[in-house]
Amino acid sequence: MKPELTISKDVITIDTKTALNGEDILHLTNARAIDDRTGQDISSKLLVNMANVNLGQAGMYDATISILDENGSLQPLREIAIKIVGNTADQNAYNQQPQQNMRRRSAEPTQLQQQSKAQQQPQQQTTKEDEQAANNEQKKPRKKKKGCLKKIIYLLLGILAIYLVWTGISYHQTRQKIDDQGSQIAELQRKNDSLGDQLDTANTQIKELRQNYKATKNAVKNYKKDEDGYRQQYVSQMQQVSQSLASLKQQLDNQTQQSGFLYNVLNGRLDNLQTTVNQMISAQSAEQAQNILDNYKWYK
Repeated sequence: MKPELTISKDVITIDTKTALNGEDILHLTNARAIDDRTGQDISSKLLVNMANVNLGQAGMYDATISILDENGSLQPLREIAIKIVGNTADQNAYNQQPQQNMRRRSAEPTQLQQQSKAQQQPQQQTTKEDEQAANNEQKKPRKKKKGCLKKIIYLLLGILAIYLVWTGISYHQTRQKIDDQGSQIAELQRKNDSLGDQLDTANTQIKELRQNYKATKNAVKNYKKDEDGYRQQYVSQMQQVSQSLASLKQQLDNQTQQSGFLYNVLNGRLDNLQTTVNQMISAQSAEQAQNILDNYKWYK
């Protein structure tokens, strides 16, 4: 039976700069699992499959919250959605353009007023002296206009240089962020592949454990039929099972990091069955061996 799973929300929204893993999803959704038979909190057994999520790429993706059942297999419980949105820096720059346009428009009437005032200056053509004075007055502003034009050109060049430098710095920073995000995505993919390898190892270990347990039950069954005839065969089969369990233990230590939930579960089951087999080898009768086997608990 499926355990009872409760979460606070089905959709998680992040931006392309956020690095997200399974533990973050369990925290953001407040995921909590309760054993429907014992009422025990088994939230520590929850895992999240993010194989279809492409971090750093905007879009809507699906992720699955699963749990590791008593047989060591992943059991899907619920699907959630992960919404990845783009950066808002371009949108903010776009929103600032109307303000700049308003400033330019407000400056245009002022320039028009200045030009109209200059055109409305009275022209006195009375005498030659007045004409020469007017000509002298017109020459002076032209020199000033030439000086102002140079200042404006220098100012524009300075602004252009600052813009080019700022653009180069922004491009470098953006490129660095993209490289960092690529490294984070690669690391998440590596962890996901590693988890998949550990799950494959766990399924193989559990399958071989079941085969050894089945061999143990068959040996006890034959032993009960004829204690004298099958005593030696029973002891030999128990010793073979013990050697197989020791080999499984060595494989588990070599193929995993000797830490984490999967390792603890498999290691505990191996030790439990190994202890039971050692006790059964020392059993003095078929009935005693059967009692030891009956006390064996698979899930411990």
